[in-house]
Amino acid sequence: MGMANNYQVKIEANAVFVRARKKNPAPTPILIRHGSNYWMGRLVYSANPVLKLYDFKGATLASGTTGQGASGSLTGNPLALSAPIRREEVERKLSRLGQEKEEHRAVAVVGNGLVLSLANVRNDKKFTYLRLKVINRTNIDYLVDITDFQLVENAKGKFLGKKKNQARRPLAPAGGEANQNIEGRSTGYLTYAIPLYAATNDGYLEVTLRELHGARVLVLPIPSRLINRAKTI
Repeated sequence: MGMANNYQVKIEANAVFVRARKKNPAPTPILIRHGSNYWMGRLVYSANPVLKLYDFKGATLASGTTGQGASGSLTGNPLALSAPIRREEVERKLSRLGQEKEEHRAVAVVGNGLVLSLANVRNDKKFTYLRLKVINRTNIDYLVDITDFQLVENAKGKFLGKKKNQARRPLAPAGGEANQNIEGRSTGYLTYAIPLYAATNDGYLEVTLRELHGARVLVLPIPSRLINRAKTI
């Protein structure tokens, strides 16, 4: 889920139970994977839901949403933008970005023997293109399962002794390969295209990597000023 802190989730066999942690939490995108199948939806809180339980047995997938990872390519990607886009152009720009020299090594996070950093960022009229660097200092492969993007605002300081309310805007990624693997004792690069959005200088883009077989989660905040001032591709 895009805003996991707002909900409590419990999974038993093929049943998923979701409970709100507070009153009137904000809507959030939710992705469900069962085997190689993916469902992408929007979770909205209701004080008086029509049904307490929903049965999805025998449900059929929408065409083109089978067998692609959450960070998969634009073709059939359930997280890609619904608006028509030129897939070849996006993939071409991501490929070009992969040939650039690293420019933002200082924007990095370290944890569990892994290093996640921002290598490059570019913009065009519709997308922000990101190239992330992952250094795996462990002997265990890091298989990227889900990559989550959120724009965070009102994140700094307090006003009159009160903490500001954080505003989070989930962004659906497009582009990149599904289930990218960073082998042990190696370095790899991940490329993504996300919808263009101009945030304030106090905001940042939060990038979260989750691995398929393990609990090593990496969260990288990218200052919005770097994105707002990024070169055009």
